[in-house]
Amino acid sequence: MKMFNFANFGIGKEKEYFIEQLSMLLGAGMPVALALPAIEKEIKSIRLKKIIAGIEAEIDSGSTISASLEKAGIFPESTISLIRIGEQSGRLSENLKVVAIQEQKEREFRSKITSAMMYPGFVFTLTITVGLGIAWFILPRLASVFASLHAKLPLITVWLIAFGSFLGKYGIYVIPGFIFISLLLLFFVFIFKKTNFLGQAILFYIPAIAGLLKEVELARFGSLLGNLLQAGLPVLDSLQSLSESSALYRYKKLYLHLYERVKEGNSFQKSFELFKNTKSLIPSPVQQLVITAEQSGNLADTLIKIGEMYETKTQDSAKNISVLLEPILLVIVWLGVVAVAIAVILPLYSLLGSLNSSGSSPAPIINRVEESASPSASPLEKSATSSATLKLKIQETGIGYLNVRENPSLTASIIGRVNPGETYEYKDKRDNWYEITLEATFSGWVNGEYIEEIKP
Repeated sequence: MKMFNFANFGIGKEKEYFIEQLSMLLGAGMPVALALPAIEKEIKSIRLKKIIAGIEAEIDSGSTISASLEKAGIFPESTISLIRIGEQSGRLSENLKVVAIQEQKEREFRSKITSAMMYPGFVFTLTITVGLGIAWFILPRLASVFASLHAKLPLITVWLIAFGSFLGKYGIYVIPGFIFISLLLLFFVFIFKKTNFLGQAILFYIPAIAGLLKEVELARFGSLLGNLLQAGLPVLDSLQSLSESSALYRYKKLYLHLYERVKEGNSFQKSFELFKNTKSLIPSPVQQLVITAEQSGNLADTLIKIGEMYETKTQDSAKNISVLLEPILLVIVWLGVVAVAIAVILPLYSLLGSLNSSGSSPAPIINRVEESASPSASPLEKSATSSATLKLKIQETGIGYLNVRENPSLTASIIGRVNPGETYEYKDKRDNWYEITLEATFSGWVNGEYIEEIKP
């Protein structure tokens, strides 16, 4: 069981320094018991100091360097195998140098992938943040404005209003819940060891990302396997260490297949042929190089050259990946902006069209009915008129006016407008619509939702 489960977090560069210094001191003839305390004094990380102290204690109790490092849990199995082979063959210092180089390459590979994903990740996060802000703070207000129009709206606007109204009521619960679920989903899909193969499968369907992942893994395949073989580790042990150190599920499966087939006595050529879709993971030219090198007995050097070749390709791909992904991200952002713009602009065009059509013929001037009767009328006539006249008062509508329509329907033509606070006579009421008296014998209908009847 490993002593430090989380000890290797955040100690990448100092871990490389530890291995480099240990290799130099052992190569100079210094005993391990003196080399470790000397290195520990130069280490700044408190966590790594504790790990080195634990390694010292294990060595003092009689353990080997490889066993102590394995128990510490800061190096993968391939590294431990290299150190163990170095102890057994007397080439510990040389193998530690190989380990230091390999650790540096692993860190560079991770750094390249992180750098390549930083810009797309930033743009995507910013897009989601802005989208949530618009949905939470702006859509509910747009929903209330469009709802007050009482006009027939496009389907996309209806969906927008419904979504905005929903967020206006429940956004305080929905938005934090959405963020929490998204982070949890990202953790299980891309980070959690037992389920991250799902995230890897998604990444392999994104052309630019898939190409970078393949180049990084081929560089690791050539460099790590070549160094393990060159250090004297048997092919089977090297393949097993390679499979254990690989983080990509597809390649881990391939390496285990190669291990099983070579264990049965097959060559690399036969092993490649027996695996389905080998070409999608290892290109045919690389397979041919490995096959030829195996037949000529120059496998280790050829693999190292393959690793160097794909390291160069990885550098170029990491620089270009943001350029390749930028158009895709721009299209995603553009689609979101266009959808919101269409949902907002279409109802406004519809409203302007209705106003223009109603303005083609002069709208009647709507006279406000005065609260008092004609001054020339007698008191008796005033009383009779007040008791016989039905009146209503226009209420606030949210847009500053109320449309007067030709018939009691929202789809009827607009023939005029009335303003909030004004009072009018009405002579008919039908399905919550009121027919108000306009100038002379002209009349029109107003929606009962925005009127208040005045009691006689």
